[in-house]
Amino acid sequence: MAEIAIKPVLNYIIDWVQARVNERTSWDGFTIIVISIIALIATPLVKYAAWVGLGYGAWTLWKREKV
Repeated sequence: MAEIAIKPVLNYIIDWVQARVNERTSWDGFTIIVISIIALIATPLVKYAAWVGLGYGAWTLWKREKV
């Protein structure tokens, strides 16, 4: 069974990440990824909020105002 030396691979990954942290384009890419993930997570929540808004609007339309 072939053994892979973990330490050199780990050091390569750490060096690669540290080199990218100083680049502006890496920060841009990270920001776009985070915003995209937030949008994907929030999309279903927005649908539920719209249904709640429709329900509340219908309820306030149906309900009489207390004077």
